[in-house]
This record gives sequence, structure tokens and C-alpha cells, in this order.
Amino acid sequence: MHKLQLSSSLPFELIAKNKLESTGLANFKAYWQRSKKASFVKGLLLATAVSGALYLGYVGLFQWNINEVPASVIEVTQVSRLRDGRIAYHVKMTDGYRVNQVNYTLEDDGNFYMTPVRPMIKSKKFAEISLGNIYNFVDLDQLNANRKDPKITIKAIYYGPRDNPTLLWKEGMELPPASDVIEAQYANWD
Repeated sequence: MHKLQLSSSLPFELIAKNKLESTGLANFKAYWQRSKKASFVKGLLLATAVSGALYLGYVGLFQWNINEVPASVIEVTQVSRLRDGRIAYHVKMTDGYRVNQVNYTLEDDGNFYMTPVRPMIKSKKFAEISLGNIYNFVDLDQLNANRKDPKITIKAIYYGPRDNPTLLWKEGMELPPASDVIEAQYANWD
């Protein structure tokens, strides 16, 4: 009978031991599943943060127009008055880099500045068809009608950075009349 008791208690011990091991494995499995989810979430957050930082870095360096174009590379020519009163001019950036944006500022003294700006990392791609090589005009009547403060009237128009801009027009200044070629170019630009 003694043998029988040993053999009958052995399965209970094995069952208890197996139950303890299976509980340990179940706990480890649950921990593993939780840690996989936590690792996935952490990895996803890290990848999102890195991707966002790279995207913002790209935009900041290549797209965000914050650097003023130096006056030394701005060439303004053919400033003239169209028959309808608009002021026509040609601007070219002599360094060959592209300009995608021009900022406009009206000072309290009536000086109106048109300042070309670029991103930190410049590009020569499409420079010949950008704002860095363009015939353009200024409609003084429209600018005066659209200004925020009606007490301030435009007395002078400058192109370039404020520290060394090129004067396009100032009050009382007589501009030469535009040529027929330039008039024809702006005939339908109403």
C-alpha cells in the first residue's frame, strides 16, 4: 500500500508543479504581450516624433522663406509709368537663386517696402521663372485703397531689404513712360 500512496501522491505533486509552471508561463505570456504592446506604442511615438522633426527640419531649411535677399544681388531695371498710372519694373536676382516670396510692409512714414525672401537653403531650380526674374507692376491707387490704416498714404515704394533698398518711386517723382512693348505686356492685367 505504501507504494500505492507514493504513486497516487506523485500525480498530485506533478499536477501542482505543472499548475505552478503554467501559471508562471501564463504570467510571463501576459507580461510579454503587455511589453510588446508598450514597445509598439513607444516605437510608434518615437517614429512619429523623428518623422515630424525631419519634416519640420526640411520645411525650415528648404521651404520657410525667412532670409532677406541681399541688396547686392538685386537688379531693378526698366522702371516706368504705364498709361493707366501703374508703375512697371523688371527685377532680377544676379546670383541665380530662386525667390518664391516677396513680403510687403507699409511703414508709418508712408514708405512701402517690397522685400524678397528665401529659405535658408537656396535653390537654382526654376530661378529664371521665379519671382527672382520677373516683370511686374505696382498699382499705387490699389495699394492706397487697400491699406489697413487710412491715415497713412504711400509716399515712396522701395524694392529690397530695408537696410539698403532700391527706390522705385517717391511722391513727386516723374517716371519715364513705359515703352509700347511693356504697355502691351500689361494690357490685359487688370
